[in-house]
Amino acid sequence: MNVHTRRLYIPGSIEPHTEYELSSMQMHYLRHVLRLSPDHPLRAFDDTGREYDASISLFRTKRMCIRTGESVSVPSRESPLNIWLYPALTRGVKIDWIIEKATELGVRGIRPIMSQRSPVRLPAEREQARLAHWNGIAQSATAQSGRTQIPVCTPPMPWEECLTLVNGNNTCFILCPDAVSGLDPSVPPSGTIHLLVGPEGGFTPDEIHQATQAGFIAIRLGPRTLRNETAPLVALSAFQTLWGDLAP
Repeated sequence: MNVHTRRLYIPGSIEPHTEYELSSMQMHYLRHVLRLSPDHPLRAFDDTGREYDASISLFRTKRMCIRTGESVSVPSRESPLNIWLYPALTRGVKIDWIIEKATELGVRGIRPIMSQRSPVRLPAEREQARLAHWNGIAQSATAQSGRTQIPVCTPPMPWEECLTLVNGNNTCFILCPDAVSGLDPSVPPSGTIHLLVGPEGGFTPDEIHQATQAGFIAIRLGPRTLRNETAPLVALSAFQTLWGDLAP
């Protein structure tokens, strides 16, 4: 794929040599964000992980369509690690930035959590709109990064539910600046990796105690205190470097 070929997500299952009408959001992305001309090459990918050559077949002010060509064989760009990220809800666009960058770093899913020091609570009437917004960010980041599997963004999780994540088939971490140790390169995680990241004020001592009692492994990321939007990306990079597809 040429580095200038743009990728576009089409929900469901794509068929070759078929025309697909684009949504208003997709039209805005191609026309105003990427500023593509009608003859610009595209790649379309779907929920099955397949990818197709495509071209813009209709380019009007209020309507745009693409036509798929043949399917294209692409190398896997999915991480061998099955990582789920649980960042505490944050103010402003921080959570959006975390979702975008975590998608680029290969997570399988993102589920914000509500901890005692979370500065925001998401009203029920806004939850669906915010969830659609988060999934749109994950879709765009998937297209940009070359991935074919879009991470799942789910509604915020209550703290008590986080404590039930531990079982014999996964490895659960909680970031804690005061933890005794960091990641142990000689002990690779097993199964799904669950990573809890605190809010701006960090987890409370009671929350850390509850998590470690439930089976979470408390880890720190070096001697410096990282912001809550930086910490998950450092941790994900460390996972991928030690045991994933960033390894030497």
